[in-house]
Amino acid sequence: MLFFGFLFLTIPYLKAQVRVPFTERSSLNNPSRKTFEINGDFALIGNTNLSLANYDDNLMNDNLLLYVDVDQDPNTINSSSASLTFSAENGADPNCTQVLFAGLYWSGRGPIQDEFTVNSSGFTDKKLNRRQVTLSGPSGDQQVFTASPSDIRYTYGLDLPNDLGLFVGYVEVTDFVRNNGVGEYTVADLAALEGTNYHYGGWSMVVVYENPQMKQRSVTVFDGYAFVRGSVVADYTLPISGFATVDSGPVRMKLGVAAGEGDVAATGDYLEIEKGQGSNDFVRLSHGENSENNFFNSSIATGGNPRNPNLKNNTGMDIAVFDIPNADNEILENGQTSTRFRYGTDGDAYVIYSLVTAVETSQPLLEGFHYFSDSPASEVVPGDEIELTIEIRNTSEMAVEDALLTLNLPQGLEYVSAETVFYSAASDNSLPGFDDSPTVRQLYWDIGDVPIPNTKGEVFAEITYKVKVTGECALLINTCSANFVLDGELNGINGVNGNAIPTSPLKIGVSQGSTCFDTPIFGPLEVVVNAADYLKENCGFDTENSKLFICQDVNDQFVQILSLTTIFPAGTRFYDEFPILSSTTEYVAELPLDSNQSYFAVFPNNLNCPKEFSIEAGYIEVEVEQEDLACGAPSSESLVSFKVVEGKAPFTFDYLDGLGPVNQASRSFAFGSHQVVVSDANGCQRTLDFEVSPSAGFSLTLEKNEAQTTCPDSPSLANFVLIESESEENYTLTVEGKSVDGADYLFNLIEVEKGRIELPDILPGMYKVTLVDGKGCFQEAELEVKTEEYNYLKAEFELESESISAGTSLNPGEEIDFINLSEGYGALVYSWDFGDGEVSSEVSPIHSYEKAGKYTIRLTSMNETGCIKEVSRILEVGAPALRMPNAFTPNGDGKNDFYFPVFRQIDSIQFWIFNRWGETLYFSDSLTDTGWDGSIRGEEAPSGTYIYRINYWSETKGHQFQSGSFLLLK
Repeated sequence: MLFFGFLFLTIPYLKAQVRVPFTERSSLNNPSRKTFEINGDFALIGNTNLSLANYDDNLMNDNLLLYVDVDQDPNTINSSSASLTFSAENGADPNCTQVLFAGLYWSGRGPIQDEFTVNSSGFTDKKLNRRQVTLSGPSGDQQVFTASPSDIRYTYGLDLPNDLGLFVGYVEVTDFVRNNGVGEYTVADLAALEGTNYHYGGWSMVVVYENPQMKQRSVTVFDGYAFVRGSVVADYTLPISGFATVDSGPVRMKLGVAAGEGDVAATGDYLEIEKGQGSNDFVRLSHGENSENNFFNSSIATGGNPRNPNLKNNTGMDIAVFDIPNADNEILENGQTSTRFRYGTDGDAYVIYSLVTAVETSQPLLEGFHYFSDSPASEVVPGDEIELTIEIRNTSEMAVEDALLTLNLPQGLEYVSAETVFYSAASDNSLPGFDDSPTVRQLYWDIGDVPIPNTKGEVFAEITYKVKVTGECALLINTCSANFVLDGELNGINGVNGNAIPTSPLKIGVSQGSTCFDTPIFGPLEVVVNAADYLKENCGFDTENSKLFICQDVNDQFVQILSLTTIFPAGTRFYDEFPILSSTTEYVAELPLDSNQSYFAVFPNNLNCPKEFSIEAGYIEVEVEQEDLACGAPSSESLVSFKVVEGKAPFTFDYLDGLGPVNQASRSFAFGSHQVVVSDANGCQRTLDFEVSPSAGFSLTLEKNEAQTTCPDSPSLANFVLIESESEENYTLTVEGKSVDGADYLFNLIEVEKGRIELPDILPGMYKVTLVDGKGCFQEAELEVKTEEYNYLKAEFELESESISAGTSLNPGEEIDFINLSEGYGALVYSWDFGDGEVSSEVSPIHSYEKAGKYTIRLTSMNETGCIKEVSRILEVGAPALRMPNAFTPNGDGKNDFYFPVFRQIDSIQFWIFNRWGETLYFSDSLTDTGWDGSIRGEEAPSGTYIYRINYWSETKGHQFQSGSFLLLK
């Protein structure tokens, strides 16, 4: 038993935990372009937003850290800046530089909530949000950016399984950087905390740009979340591919790295690159501000660009740009298309979240010239078909084999057709194809072998294809500007050495500006769609004044969000202001109908490009009047008039007689059932079903009890028929129709006397009520039961498992059936929060808890009307427990160096250690203490037997006491 307990205490946490796999990052405007094959480069800048209260180059961030605040803005609690500059390589003219992509990252350690309040640095109740930062640019622009919950990782605990609470956020800021250009960028209100518990916080920004005078490079931005911590070696390997180094001569690669919580004095962390391909021989890297054995050391080395503050010790922030040492191509070889990085630690803890590579490549051998066949394509509107052409040229002096063209189509452009033409001999070519799977949507063409051209600029082949612009409102309104981009590339094999040729992006033209005249411009090709008229006529959205017009079925002061699903994309959320703050109101079920209120639709794929709009609604209400005609009169028809009491004039009436809408608001109808469609100037319509019948000497009135305005647990609506007559005769009452769910309803009573009759079991729907007397005269009325009148919802659940059935405590890892007992009107959707960070939308899920503890389970039920009910209960897994080890070995080897109880679900403790004579050697009342280190007043305690005593408290068992002995071994 002693040996087993000893092993239990020495198991360390060793793995490099890749919580979010590293993948290529692309622009939302051109998501298919994940590697930038350009004449250009990347820039990486950033800074720290926390610094030491008593600064020193070598102090760790377990010392007191305070906010940095350099922006002179009284509204921000922390801020730092760094300046963006572009390379002047080969005399590159900055006027010819174009930003292709910019991504902003931030990282820190703080509370486990996304939003929290800070009282510090002169602020009271200052709210910070881990998913938000404020970015200011050189031109004075300022914007609050919000990251999506999956960009990149937000931990919800400060313990080891939650990566010590290190979080990383990301947003794309390409348009912001394009508008602001070079100069000083400031990031403020980063949600980190001041303190001494290894806090840190800072930001980095990567900018990919092109300039025709610069060298040819293949640039790729990777990001993810790899948490690294351990007391022995632990590493993780990241493969990088998608580039092709130069065919001959020196191979050069530039690397950008951003990480968090690397300590200045904690050594043993490293970053390595593999020699060649597949050798498994890795070389450790460093730059001018760190060392091979302490790569992540709180240094920022980004080429000497201005920063404020400009510190050597950035207390947890590591940002570096440097060249990979590659003398004699020892690491990267000619024609190499992939490599691997490895990073790890034998002591430090950190999170690495961004890697950027720029590999110098050979000039492309192929050229694809992409243009509109019918130029200019100025007035493209939804529904138009567009024809485009790509010309293929070999711009080199060597043949290319197995050439392949791929072109990515965005959602909103539908593939129609494609045809090809070859202008010289070709081999091994095939017809173009299109992969229409939702995640691919790619036009591809196996061109085959492309020979050396006879003359410069000779076109070898071309493809002409057609696409159609979507008419879907949700896709047209989702774009920040109703435009779509087309981008593609050419690949193949060098016919001389058999290596992959450099990827060739598609050229879309040449510059006509005086400064950069005749320099090539590469994709994407933008399809500018003039959707304003279409959106107004077909979607009700007026882009000129950002107003959305809705035709309502009922005269309500609210617009149901469910009715907007054909206008906005699925997953769109609605707010009363933007950016989203703690005071922001989110509308879940309905939007108040107020033409003076602005709303913001935030799309799920772009949280920082909302659509602002106001709402105006139309509604048509019509009164039907029939001329009196006594029952039994010789005429078999009657004049019916329609009076529009709600709506915008002029009105038209379609009597469905084949003549179309007319202006006449009255017409004679034969006895029986009829229908008319009334339209107003707003384009709203109301379809009326009505009955024409002779007058009778009795009346039929429909009544309801008071409609429910809340959401009760069970339906409480009642419907009644009131029969009034001066005679005492009997009647036949018939009610028939369909519920909104399509269920048939028929209720029939004969020999009914006048008075008040309740109609049973009527669900929401439309019904016809007919009352007939003994002479055949009848009265009819239409009964509408609205969903909101019948609406009800009850949220309820129960739990089942083996332990619950046996009446014993639940065990960690035990499967639990969460049985949903909710009931309500219409289709129901559910959201389970199990209290351990896991959620589910299943009706009755199965879940287990890996750790003992108390968990609050919440079931949220919602019906199709937007009614929401929530029920919660607390579940205890396991039970409070405490165990004392039998021995420990405080010899500094990192194994069992401290003596402390092992426990779970304990609320507080008092822990003493005594020698055999009763002298107190150690005391602690902290649950997070490391324990006794085996010393007495700074001197090593002798081996032998020692006594412990512990008082501890738990919510379920109250106060408990334990004492015993243990061994100190050396």
